[in-house]
Amino acid sequence: MELAKTTWTYVEEYLKRSQTLIIPIGSTEQHGPTALIGTDYITATKIAQEVGENLGLLVAPSLNYGMANHHLGFPGSASLNPSTYIKVHLELLEGWISQGFKNFVYINGHGGNIMPLNCAISELKRSDNESKVSIFNWWHLPSVREYEEKHFGDENGHHATCGEVSLTMFTEPEAFKQIESKSFKIEPKSHHWPLSPKEMKIYHPDGRMLSNPGLSTAKHGENLLELSVNEISEKIKSF
Repeated sequence: MELAKTTWTYVEEYLKRSQTLIIPIGSTEQHGPTALIGTDYITATKIAQEVGENLGLLVAPSLNYGMANHHLGFPGSASLNPSTYIKVHLELLEGWISQGFKNFVYINGHGGNIMPLNCAISELKRSDNESKVSIFNWWHLPSVREYEEKHFGDENGHHATCGEVSLTMFTEPEAFKQIESKSFKIEPKSHHWPLSPKEMKIYHPDGRMLSNPGLSTAKHGENLLELSVNEISEKIKSF
């Protein structure tokens, strides 16, 4: 159930039986020359919506912008600074808590969000000890990692991965009709982290990070979506 497609009166009734809200988060950033700029929020949103349907839980609109400063050297990418990102989540959570929500489940599609989101939750918990916040970085799920290791091995990479590209190929088939599929050579590179936008272009000039998205298929994406939804749903039910 999507929060944006309900009314305030529906939410008022919902809160009488459940105080849980699922929040998908991602980023608007380049994913190499053969993957979608919206990959991170597209994947998180689709997983969140299906988990919500499975469990009868409300799903908030996705926060489509994340902490992605290192991608700003690539046209189309956008980013919030870490301090801004922390404040955005604090204010959103405080508002929902004031209305009666107590349990928040983040489904995250972008690695750069992890650190500032944890900082926001730490600030929240300093003054609020009743709310519970869980974060699922879907690509870290054990079932997803096992599948990707089996089918992609070392070519999955760290950004524009075979797994995330596969999932968007399944959910956004029309978009990929305009994108030429190609294989890439993996060239391991050692560097410090985090990177500036300029450094990112130096170390990873086409935007990928040790990935060969040429291995991606819509069928892999369908399988990864099912694995993610099932694992997250089971973990939420066990809370």
